[in-house]
Amino acid sequence: MADWRKIPEAGTVLGIRLLVLGARIFGRTVVGWFLYVIALYYALIRGTARRASRDYLRRIGQPATFWSVVRHLHTFARVSLDRLFFVTGKIKSFEFEQKNHDLLVEAAKSGRGVLLLGAHLGSFEVMRCRAKEFNVPINVLVDFTNAERVNSVLRSLAPDIETRMISLGTDPIAAMLQVRAAIDRGELVAILGDRLPSQKSGSARVVTAQFLGAEAAFPAGPWLLAHTLKCPVYFVAGVYTRPNHYALHFEFLADEVKLDRKDRTASIARYAQSYASMLETYARSAPLNWFNFYDFWSAQ
Repeated sequence: MADWRKIPEAGTVLGIRLLVLGARIFGRTVVGWFLYVIALYYALIRGTARRASRDYLRRIGQPATFWSVVRHLHTFARVSLDRLFFVTGKIKSFEFEQKNHDLLVEAAKSGRGVLLLGAHLGSFEVMRCRAKEFNVPINVLVDFTNAERVNSVLRSLAPDIETRMISLGTDPIAAMLQVRAAIDRGELVAILGDRLPSQKSGSARVVTAQFLGAEAAFPAGPWLLAHTLKCPVYFVAGVYTRPNHYALHFEFLADEVKLDRKDRTASIARYAQSYASMLETYARSAPLNWFNFYDFWSAQ
């Protein structure tokens, strides 16, 4: 299977900064139309992304035409640009909706840490944006392997963006210790659960689950982490609806992840399947919101 980290990061620092400048001068709506040009460009020259989008659209029952791919890529570009607004606090033009948010706030205030398991579905950044507004402490476990240029721009726009980021970086043990400390303080820790770790990590950290009618590989790491932390696990997704609406969903997955000592792999697979099924539900509710532009279902 192709490693997604080997796919070159799209865009340049100059291009990203020009988009930011354009958004500041002309506004979100005008730049949104320009994003169609960018989406068309990448649909034409990025064969891997084009083929992956078509494959996904077919599996989810959507038209898999070239223009459908352009719309898919445009949604990704739109959500990515909105991320710049969220990190800089310019959110007046957006409409937000919270689903089951009160349960999560109660969990956060109870003093018991919570693990939030997200996906490349809609916007992950909107979660941090809303958490900050509600004064809910949330830490994001991140991997900058394939998006360092984008994140360097975000850091320049919002210098405090990393104050609650835990980077896997070159020292995953230190990162896990930070995660443990955050959970022990009763805080929230968020991690994405629909992309595999680097192939150097080995196959032991991969588990398969049914997703959109076929087996797909998911990382086992989040479930091993949850088992160690012994804390509740929630699914989280920030679903985007045109032109400016974001619905932040929270769904309960487990009060505590308990893995069978005799058959740990099967235990992880059951938890991974519950996550994959929930991810599929939300992907079907907003098909253009899922952003994994590589061969997700390729053979292991």
